[in-house]
Amino acid sequence: MAIGAGKSMAANGDTTVVQVFQDQVIITNPNTGSNPYSNWGVFPGSAATYNKVLMYLTFECPDNMPCAEWDYLDPISIKRPNGMNSTPLNWEFARFITPYGLYWGAGSSFKHGWYYDVTDFATLFHDSVEIEYNHTGYEGTHYGWKINMTFLLIEGTPEREVKNITRIYSGGYGYNSNIETNLSAQSVTYGANTQEARVKIIQSGHGMNDQNCSEFCPKQRWVKYDNNTINQRLMWRECGFNSLYPQAGTWLYDRGNWCPGASVRYDDLDIHGVTPNTTHTFDIDMETVGAGNFGTQVITAYVIEYGAPNYATDVSLEAILAPSNEHEATRLNPICAEPIVVIKNNGTNPLTSVNIVYGVPGGVQSTYAWTGNLPYLGVDTVRINQAVNWSPNSNVFQVDLQNPNNTTDQCPYNNYNAGAFTSPDVFGYDKVIIDFKTNLAPSENRYIFMDMTTGTVLSSKNNFTATNTLHKDTISLSPGHCYSFEFYDDGPPPGNLAQLNNDGLSWWANNGDGGGTLQLKRISSPFPIKTFNPDFGTKVLYQFMCLFPLAVNEVNADNISMIVSPNPSHDGNFSISYTLPEAGATLEVYNMVGMRVHRQQLSQQFGETNVSLKELPKGAYIIKVTSKGNLVHTQRVISN
Repeated sequence: MAIGAGKSMAANGDTTVVQVFQDQVIITNPNTGSNPYSNWGVFPGSAATYNKVLMYLTFECPDNMPCAEWDYLDPISIKRPNGMNSTPLNWEFARFITPYGLYWGAGSSFKHGWYYDVTDFATLFHDSVEIEYNHTGYEGTHYGWKINMTFLLIEGTPEREVKNITRIYSGGYGYNSNIETNLSAQSVTYGANTQEARVKIIQSGHGMNDQNCSEFCPKQRWVKYDNNTINQRLMWRECGFNSLYPQAGTWLYDRGNWCPGASVRYDDLDIHGVTPNTTHTFDIDMETVGAGNFGTQVITAYVIEYGAPNYATDVSLEAILAPSNEHEATRLNPICAEPIVVIKNNGTNPLTSVNIVYGVPGGVQSTYAWTGNLPYLGVDTVRINQAVNWSPNSNVFQVDLQNPNNTTDQCPYNNYNAGAFTSPDVFGYDKVIIDFKTNLAPSENRYIFMDMTTGTVLSSKNNFTATNTLHKDTISLSPGHCYSFEFYDDGPPPGNLAQLNNDGLSWWANNGDGGGTLQLKRISSPFPIKTFNPDFGTKVLYQFMCLFPLAVNEVNADNISMIVSPNPSHDGNFSISYTLPEAGATLEVYNMVGMRVHRQQLSQQFGETNVSLKELPKGAYIIKVTSKGNLVHTQRVISN
């Protein structure tokens, strides 16, 4: 998700950026288990209206201490919304669970970030607002994190205006036979201008007993409106595909609606067509448990009241998931085919069609004609299964939504977005070998290898049975094609059904699986071209390009040495030192779609040469050196 900054009280769609925490080091207080940090943010005045409000939270290792160790529950609250003399509010509006940081090698280069859509609290983000980040836990003062917190306030008319907010639950509710006494039904009387309502819930289960509840046991939850169930769900979350991986600790265990190193997701339950000035009951019920302590359900819940919807026709681009450099999309990127975007229907008319126009700025734009039946406030994750024209290679991808329902969008400024991306790996081989060694649970594994350019499945394997066994699968590649390799660890575990899956090929906490390996290799070479971390959790998604058809004796390419500097280059100029097996070679430069943009001869066996790409678009390129004996060496460079 890439959002441009604007200025306060600017035109619709412009964005005001408010930094509340900047390079704040947080540590625990082991004496109390709670260490709150507060800062004031200066937001636009009360006359400003927001179409959307996002909070962006980032975590890094501190400059002078190690990353912290444990997965702690950190609530984020609006402490005072209207200046220093206002009455404290102390409303939790977001929740984060810290990652396992100490033992997984995170260093000074580590950074990860998470977006929260906090538009439902938009009326509270005006003038001076005190925000509190409460870092809980007991690990001491010798570990910590560095956080940054930024609010992005996108101006304009919202999909519907918030009229009132009522907090109906707040706290840690002991999960035992008496939980319903504390989670009793709450009454709310709608205001005179209320037309719609939403139950907004932040809930996560913590603590354990002999049944591993509440953290490690899935339990049902019901939400009732006037004693009628409007939602039932299992309070459970899969963690094996967490965007922040691999972590230390038990990061990939599924948990009670949360994961280490992740935001706690909102449950938003909408109620349409309500009657103003009427009183209603809201109730949260949990699955019955026996006597004793089953941990704690930490619940904050609100009833949000809205006016009438402002738009009949309004589609918004919520996110570009791929291609993208956003931290939360790391497991889906980089790609060379099938972009993924998220759209939402903010209009009361069902969304039946929209044109998704996409491509690289300055290049040929493609159009994907989406059709469906997306209801009011419905969201769809769209995989664009048609070609992308990546030229010119600017490493920026843009998307524009046009002609929803073949008519005019009433709120067009939320239709467009653009963001940076990283190009995928490019290999100069005509064959690649899938080199997979099973662990002690081979039945959990399967994979699929596809030519994304033609839509052809080149290899698909499952039903592995032999343990500690090496499997090799040779795939022929075509130059200029995009390939996808997907490997899964989600199959049924062998024998003991309590044994884990979704835990990769090797994980310290499940020694019963042993250790497997996964690599991509080239023909007749012991050196892998890609090694996948076996601690990957649920699955590996990997895309790459094949650029050059190489000679059979490509195995001897290691006889060519090439050192390129600087890489990346900020002015497009590169110095290349080379060593060849004999005098005479050809040096070529290709862009990421296979077009040759430069060619020169290397007459000496040893030497240096310069290559200038400053007149070409910024981005990634491949330098290819071919010796007289058709030995090939390639290297990827960046001109930025």
